[in-house]
Amino acid sequence: MNTVTERNPADMFQVTRPGRVVMVVANRIDGDSRVQKSAQSMAEEGWEVHLVGLSVSRKPEHYRHGDVEYHKIPVLKMDPPKRLRERVAALKYPLAYAVSARAGFGMQRIKAERIELEALADERGRDGLLRMPRLVRRMGRKVQRVWIGRRIDQTKARDRYLEREDGFLDRVSRRWWTILLGDRVWRRLDNDAVRIELALRPEILRLEPDLLHAHDMYPIGFCARAAAALHRQGRPVRLLYDAHEFVPGCDTLPPDRFESLVRYERRYLPYADAIVTVSAPLADLLREHHGLDRTPAVVLNAPLSADPSRPDPGDVRSACELGADTPLAVYSGWAAPERKIEMIIEAARHVPGLHVAFLVNRPDHPYVQSLIALGRAYGIEDRLHFRGYVDYADLPRFLSTATMGVHPMQTGPINHEIALPNKFFEYSHAHLPLVVSDVKTLSQEVRRLGNGEVFTSGDVGSLVTAIEKVIADPESYRAVYRDPTALAEYTWERQVHQYVALYEALTGAAATKEPAGALADSLPA
Repeated sequence: MNTVTERNPADMFQVTRPGRVVMVVANRIDGDSRVQKSAQSMAEEGWEVHLVGLSVSRKPEHYRHGDVEYHKIPVLKMDPPKRLRERVAALKYPLAYAVSARAGFGMQRIKAERIELEALADERGRDGLLRMPRLVRRMGRKVQRVWIGRRIDQTKARDRYLEREDGFLDRVSRRWWTILLGDRVWRRLDNDAVRIELALRPEILRLEPDLLHAHDMYPIGFCARAAAALHRQGRPVRLLYDAHEFVPGCDTLPPDRFESLVRYERRYLPYADAIVTVSAPLADLLREHHGLDRTPAVVLNAPLSADPSRPDPGDVRSACELGADTPLAVYSGWAAPERKIEMIIEAARHVPGLHVAFLVNRPDHPYVQSLIALGRAYGIEDRLHFRGYVDYADLPRFLSTATMGVHPMQTGPINHEIALPNKFFEYSHAHLPLVVSDVKTLSQEVRRLGNGEVFTSGDVGSLVTAIEKVIADPESYRAVYRDPTALAEYTWERQVHQYVALYEALTGAAATKEPAGALADSLPA
């Protein structure tokens, strides 16, 4: 067991940390408030915490933030597994360029040769080579154009053939490999887990953890495999799986990736010594779907309580340069097409004077740029404000001057129906009225508290009506916040006790050096 002793030069007081925790996440860490909060909180509780994630700078990054050591590792590119459709395409279109971009080069070559032929005709045979009969030269150029043109045509046809989504061949191939490999088929269908494991595994092993905390679906597999490797070296380590969503509910993903992730989680989840998740409905689903002996613990994605000692982060209304009487809606979170954020813009054009602030992960992302273009097309671009994330510890305070918080989450996907997302907690702690779609868990909680309006998912008119109701009487929705106990359970400080209990049990077990019950020494690939 790793023990780190810190000495305070002022009073020589010794603090002994109970163990080294390595948290692993398959993203850039920035913007993932659950991961950042859990790392900082557990460090404050006494553990030596290292947070391992992905780097986008193409080089490793190691630094300390707060009480946590951050390790960001770049992930190298890797050719995806070759699909049956691609093998058939190679036979069906044998003349196609291997790389589609070369078709464009071929077009440029044809144009260049045409210009060259014209130049040769003008030079009237001054070079010895030009004494070749003009007809022969023209025939050679024509054969070349026909050949390149044919290859270009086949390349375009091949690309159209490969763009077909989940066709007959794809289904046959996926079924064949699933029958042949069972849950190990994840390696054959999608290689993202392999790429991330190749990048992060050496760092995980180097840190020699007492506890591995795997955040979300990708880390569960390679953390289980790293834990098994450490066990073979005689190093006791425990594995905590933090399930952020119900993987079998992610059926909007491409079919191969979806099947891969479902099989991947199902194969490695049994090797976790404990499981924690983000909501009670998801905990029940995990127990039922995986046949677990006990229901996973729940740690809600609640925000930190306001800390008056932190520097003033400013506020969203001032950042948008708006007066106190201007209605201002906010959307804070990940910006992606499946979030249907354009609905907010479509509704805003029907609500005179309404401004909308979007605090998103990447303001320069193509999807965000399409939202800006949509606002411009509707003639309301001056009422839309886009900016990056605010630190998770400051976000509720920053949002508090808005008129309302909006979340247009679509009904249908299981993960949407069972979610009580970050935005619910962040908007509520900012004491904002909420305008949310009628997804099951979120809408039930808003109706129970009476802190917002629920609209019909996908219905712009319903969203407009909900927004107008809030603008007409925002204070009636804020009334619930006057009761200090209303959100008492929805604070990170209250939720983090679940983590503490799990960590104490797991690192205590690791200290005994007893064999892990769930992790075998020979973990299958």
